[in-house]
Amino acid sequence: MKLNHILISICTAAALSACGQGKQVGVVAEPSLKDAFGDKFHIGVALNSEQAAGRDTAAVRVVKQHFNAIVAENCMKSEVIHPEEDRYDFTLADEFVSFGEENNLWITGHCLIWHSQLSRWFCVDDKGKNVSPEVLKQRMKDHIYTIVGRYKGRIKGWDVVNEAIEDDGSYRKSKFYEILGEEYIPLAFQYAHEADPDAELYYNDYSMHQTGRRDAVVRLVNSLKEKGLRIDAVGMQGHIGMDYPSIEVFEQSLLAFASTGAKVMITEWDMSALPSVSQSANVADVAAYAKELNPYPEALPDSVSRKWNTRMRAFFDLFLKHSDVVTRVTAWGVSDGGSWKNNFPVRGRHEYPLLFDRNYEPKPFVRELLSPKTALFDDFVYSVEGEEQASANTASNPILPGCYPDPSICRVGDDYYMVNSSFAFYPGIPIWHSTNLKDWEQLGYVLNRPSQLRLGDGLRISGGIYAPAITYNPHNKLFYLITTAVDCGGNFFVTTDDPKKGEWSDPVFLPEVGGIDPSFLFDDDGKAYIVNNDGPAGKPEYDGHRAIWMREFDWKNNRVTGPQRVVIDGGVDKSQHPVWIEGPHLYHINGTYYLMAAEGGTSVQHSEVIFSASSPFGPFKPCKVNPILTQRDLPADRPNPVTCTGHADLVQTPEGDWYAVFLGVRPYSGEHDVMGRETFLLPVSWEDGQPIILPAGEAISYTNRPLPPTSLWTANGLANEAFFVRTPQSSTFYVIDGAGKLELAARSIRLSDCKQPAVIGRWITNWEFDAQTALNFNPASTEDFAGILLFKNDTTNVRFGKTLDGQGSPCLKLVACSQGKTVNEMVIPLQKSDADKKIYLKVSGNKPQVAGEGSVSYTFSYSFAPKKGWVEAGASVSADLLSTKTAGGFTGTMVGIYATGDYSLNAK
Repeated sequence: MKLNHILISICTAAALSACGQGKQVGVVAEPSLKDAFGDKFHIGVALNSEQAAGRDTAAVRVVKQHFNAIVAENCMKSEVIHPEEDRYDFTLADEFVSFGEENNLWITGHCLIWHSQLSRWFCVDDKGKNVSPEVLKQRMKDHIYTIVGRYKGRIKGWDVVNEAIEDDGSYRKSKFYEILGEEYIPLAFQYAHEADPDAELYYNDYSMHQTGRRDAVVRLVNSLKEKGLRIDAVGMQGHIGMDYPSIEVFEQSLLAFASTGAKVMITEWDMSALPSVSQSANVADVAAYAKELNPYPEALPDSVSRKWNTRMRAFFDLFLKHSDVVTRVTAWGVSDGGSWKNNFPVRGRHEYPLLFDRNYEPKPFVRELLSPKTALFDDFVYSVEGEEQASANTASNPILPGCYPDPSICRVGDDYYMVNSSFAFYPGIPIWHSTNLKDWEQLGYVLNRPSQLRLGDGLRISGGIYAPAITYNPHNKLFYLITTAVDCGGNFFVTTDDPKKGEWSDPVFLPEVGGIDPSFLFDDDGKAYIVNNDGPAGKPEYDGHRAIWMREFDWKNNRVTGPQRVVIDGGVDKSQHPVWIEGPHLYHINGTYYLMAAEGGTSVQHSEVIFSASSPFGPFKPCKVNPILTQRDLPADRPNPVTCTGHADLVQTPEGDWYAVFLGVRPYSGEHDVMGRETFLLPVSWEDGQPIILPAGEAISYTNRPLPPTSLWTANGLANEAFFVRTPQSSTFYVIDGAGKLELAARSIRLSDCKQPAVIGRWITNWEFDAQTALNFNPASTEDFAGILLFKNDTTNVRFGKTLDGQGSPCLKLVACSQGKTVNEMVIPLQKSDADKKIYLKVSGNKPQVAGEGSVSYTFSYSFAPKKGWVEAGASVSADLLSTKTAGGFTGTMVGIYATGDYSLNAK
């Protein structure tokens, strides 16, 4: 299934043209938040009294340009609007409402019932004692009726009750709760609705990511609905920090509130850039001033500013993602200078929490949202020259060239399905289909929705999805895919009734299953088992000492059951200290249970071993011949080597023949490799009741398989082999037009940020290849860049593209980084006559003179008329820096496109 287009958000077509191409097209209005996103949800801001009265003219200018909704910051709180029982002061509130009406803004009243900033008289008598329930009810009713009634039909929605729930889900012990208990909340909603039946009514609270508060608010909303009371939305106060909450947890709460049928509003959005004191937004929770709590009294350092802007952008992208349920996003203040966070929770702190700085200039992430710098790529074509050398009836090895490791395979009828690891790339788990084991078509990816796979900030490229195992359960006719999300969730499975549909379930996590590499067996009698790698039962006896564990699985209720037990400890011969027993698969064949696993680690000592037993719980004994697959016993200087073979899976054809798929590596000189671990296939022989994949001492051969020119995208979308770096948090990423041109937003994320850069790519499949694209891009800063990319990981990569040099002139730049250090950099100035032209970029991989020997290098070239020739961009770059031996990790090399942009104030 092809990936859907991810659309670039723009202000207007004219503004985008002017911003992206650097040309003047008449008079173009300055882009605004409300114009760009007002069709998604209301773009709101909290106003203080100076702003509502028009005296803060700079703030008024920003409000009129960017916002279509306002909320009262303080002027409608009890102590201001109702200071004495028999006296109301509507002076400031009237100014606020008039401002909204004069500027055609959606007006929200904040807030009717709140324990804080509450008039002292409200809940007590003349002697300071709590009033009776009857008196408090009447006071609440009079207060709400009077205020809501005054603005009936003018204020569109009300924060009826504010901050009534504690972190643990209990009710806050406010005066309202002391006197009326839980009843005060439904009474407040009842009175507000009676006062203005047409007004929307909201519950509003902070730290809504806390599980206790989240669950309690869900219960509260459902309770109000059950009572027949109106509640339109839950207000999630967006008071967040640099280190809390995670976007994933915030999203879980957002979806939990939406599940009640109420809408969701982000009501008080700001993010502290300073060290966190607590996660509380309770105005009474203050801390003493300390210099270390106010580390940036003048300005944020660039490094902190970049992190702040990236995180704010990620949250805004989350709001856009859920714009079907989010009705309003409100910044809690116009600019940094007027934010309440300057004095909370530490008085005297200099804060930077809002969308506009102290000079009322938009922050970089706002500029990125409104005026994205875009790179236009005509196409991206990958090819490998050569002629197929294998027999028409025999599969060419590797059957999946490129980084497709840890294969797992199953067959149902005439259909074979195979999956591979995908690590920190998204979508996750490529899935393939064949009817003959020779010709494989990629169906897409198993984990193709963000809800299935959250590969977040900081996740190492060699983390993420390990060793998926695909199995068919004939008892319920479902396909099961079980895998490990390393460093981001643990073991889980997904299911589908047909892999060709490309629609797998959301993950079901199995916290009881530790370690990695789980695999299912659905047995003939209806029982099911999970085997997996984990530490031994006791203390490891040596480095690399691991074990294979087993437990039963209840597939009717999607849970593990019964005790877990070790079925393999160490490996075939524990006295020899075998290492890294992993990748297990359990089979039931002709009355015997076989447990096959990898042993020896995934480098050149890798092997596949097998055990047998009469029961699924063993005892498992090593079969007579072990290992049943390895290349470690062959001379290291053999020609055309395949190394690291192991991590196998077995499949039987309809005719009764057996085959194994497994990983292997095609190295060149000095054990360097750049394709990573690839998928191979061999027939399996059976001798003395056991399978043997390859007799000892036999070498595996391979074919450098050609690939005709293949596009990374077409007008119909991205190719099936395309993927991104981590799960994109942005819905504003790329768009493909009807002519097949791809417009890529130059995100402010750099490769070294370990986040989700604007990258689209595919695996290289051979040492020798060509990848070519055509680019239109007008950089405005030395940090603006767009072009082609060879990517091993965040710190090891090579990029070649268009930018500005130190003097601000257009140029081409080639930058090679190895483990975070720049090892090669070349700048090629562009003539003024060429500065605005479409430029063609190409990278070519050059294979060794003798397979398995010599060096591999990459040549980068450019042209303004490719049919007339290419110009090489200096000397070739050695592939060694991208090899596993140099860079480490478990992946191959990605080739694709990349764009990044500078949206800071000092950028043009």
